[in-house]
Amino acid sequence: MIHIVGMGFAYPEGLISNQFLEDLGTGTTADWISEKIGIETRRSSLPLDYIAETKNCDLRAALDVCTDTPTSLGTAASLMACEKAGISPDQVGMIIANCCTPAQTTPAESQRIGKELGIKRAKVFDVFTACPAFALHVDFINNHKEETLPDYILCISTATLTQKVDYTDRTDGAIWGDGAAAYILSPRKEGRLVVHSANYIADPVRSDAVVVDTLGYFHQDGRAVRNFSVLQTVKMMRTLEKSGAIDWNQDIFIGHQANYTMLQQITGNRKVPDNHHWYNVIDVGNQAGAGAPATLAEHWDDITLGQKIVVAVVGAGLSWGSVLMEGQ
Repeated sequence: MIHIVGMGFAYPEGLISNQFLEDLGTGTTADWISEKIGIETRRSSLPLDYIAETKNCDLRAALDVCTDTPTSLGTAASLMACEKAGISPDQVGMIIANCCTPAQTTPAESQRIGKELGIKRAKVFDVFTACPAFALHVDFINNHKEETLPDYILCISTATLTQKVDYTDRTDGAIWGDGAAAYILSPRKEGRLVVHSANYIADPVRSDAVVVDTLGYFHQDGRAVRNFSVLQTVKMMRTLEKSGAIDWNQDIFIGHQANYTMLQQITGNRKVPDNHHWYNVIDVGNQAGAGAPATLAEHWDDITLGQKIVVAVVGAGLSWGSVLMEGQ
């Protein structure tokens, strides 16, 4: 049985407001963003004066001026997770990472973060699918034989997608924020959360619907992806409501932090009370695979005994997955 023994999160200090995006002159307004997307601010590793002056027209320049990288954010989140778990980084026996904005393809993001943590000997590799990474990682570890796993597995999802935004586009700049989440799993040590089930699957035929180009910008088929995201999330929630005996008056829902209006549509369909819906997208923006686990990490000390937590996430691939956990 897999337990989650510690979690952490990290965001850059930079803050992009809706008014700032309106002032860029792309044709959007602060009120339109609030009404249609539901995000008020987003964390960014890019200086605001750089965005205002250049609209991020040269992606190479973004790497030169950024205040944070996926590695620095992933490292900070990992250190917080280790602290919450009560362990030191050298006790970690495996690191797996998800990053859709790596500065390099080799070494792997997991290996760069492992270096910063000072981990000298461990199984370290990337397991990547962008937004549903939390479900993928937990499902991946959950399908191993327990005797083959080390005591502590550090999983990380990190991204700096504001560095991949064309700020002449009126919509893309309103969506993305930067962030990282880390979560330490154990097959033997009990933690605050026990995993009851995990599931991940993809439909590669639709993989071109969401793209982050290595030498270019993020782009997507926005309407198609939103419809898929809402329908697939609702479907996963219905399944877990039955199999996991979920009671939304006491249990918690966390979805993919794509935008708040989409999350409202989902929770409205399943009648999840707002105080049992945890989210961070309004203040941080869409952090890709980091969003859902970062939200859970922010609420680590709020988890109560016997409370079930449903994480249902969707995204690039197209892929989707869910995790059902219970507070201990």
